[in-house]
Amino acid sequence: MALIMSNKPLVSTIIIFLNPEPFLQETIESVFAQTYDNWELLLVDDGSTDGSTEIALQYARQYPEKVRYLEHEGHQNRGMSATRNLGIRHAKGEYIAFLDADDIWLPNTLAEQVVLLNAHPEAAMVYGPIQWWYSWTGNPEDQQRDYFEKVGVQTDT
Repeated sequence: MALIMSNKPLVSTIIIFLNPEPFLQETIESVFAQTYDNWELLLVDDGSTDGSTEIALQYARQYPEKVRYLEHEGHQNRGMSATRNLGIRHAKGEYIAFLDADDIWLPNTLAEQVVLLNAHPEAAMVYGPIQWWYSWTGNPEDQQRDYFEKVGVQTDT
């Protein structure tokens, strides 16, 4: 049996969370909507007390080949740094992508970022594309603050 290797690097997407129940499902679904398909999703719980733990566990149970649920011992709250580091320790990807639990990705986010990383091996990180969306507040003045930031490359300096 021949082993088929993908020329697309695995991206470990890490979502750390603490009580983001109203947003978490939409955030996770934005990862599933990516046009780039070689990713794993690590849902790292920082001691949530709302329904977000169950949401994360449901995805991990339903998609065990793509999604893993992690938490600190005893379901403790250890803070953002310790929680991100827990995700990083369990990541299997060539690249690591962080997504905040109350944000969403546009469908081409990972595809565009992987293209940039492959084209710029000197890059330490990429960011974006980012849409700053203030109009969700319903305040007419906030609609004028919305803007879109393109993908960028940051090299080691």
